[in-house]
Amino acid sequence: MSVPLMTANDASTPAELRSVKALAFDIIGTCTDWHSVVSACLRTHAPGSSIPSTSSPSASDTASTVDTWASDFAHNWRSSFFNFLFDLSERQQMMSGADVYRITLKQTMEKFQVGEDEWSEEVINDLVKSWETASAWNDTAPGLRLLRKKFILLGLTNGVTIVTINTNRRTGMEFDAILNSDIIGAYKPNPKIYQTALKALAAGDGEVAMVAAHAYDLEAAKKWYVIITAHMCSHLSDG
Repeated sequence: MSVPLMTANDASTPAELRSVKALAFDIIGTCTDWHSVVSACLRTHAPGSSIPSTSSPSASDTASTVDTWASDFAHNWRSSFFNFLFDLSERQQMMSGADVYRITLKQTMEKFQVGEDEWSEEVINDLVKSWETASAWNDTAPGLRLLRKKFILLGLTNGVTIVTINTNRRTGMEFDAILNSDIIGAYKPNPKIYQTALKALAAGDGEVAMVAAHAYDLEAAKKWYVIITAHMCSHLSDG
């Protein structure tokens, strides 16, 4: 996460950012690398019958095939997760994070032709839990520490609060406050998410910038409220 430190007094600071007092950060994918840990867990539990066979019998080719399968599965699972949350958001319904991951895992298993008899309940639980072990990008923690010297930092994400707290403590990420969907009672891109952030920060027009690697998140913030959007391209921009 390479973000130059800018303040209202810096000549290089864009005019629209000079009134910003707080930065609202998405976390999963923006500040953390979910893909590495999830795909690693998938590789560990890769079902042989569901992975395309390779014409080469070499161990390196087999490993490469498994890596590709695990990466594709992880991205599809993430996509299913987003679609499921969007549906919940439209219906104004809430569900536990673990249940959403479990349901969308089953959907992805069907798409990748992984039979339910190939993964035990223990494996399913292990895969769902893998999302809770995401690591921060190498420059996330030091970048946040620099930004926190000048701005209020708010974690604003579709997540489970205790998981976010544990992630922050484990990775060294420092936020002044965290507002997760389970506390607000809504999922992004529901306007309630962004409205609650503005209220919590007692922020006026142009005083909060949304920082996310997801276009839908930025568009929702920009569309509904006077939140200045800053598109930060992470190593994994999804959604």
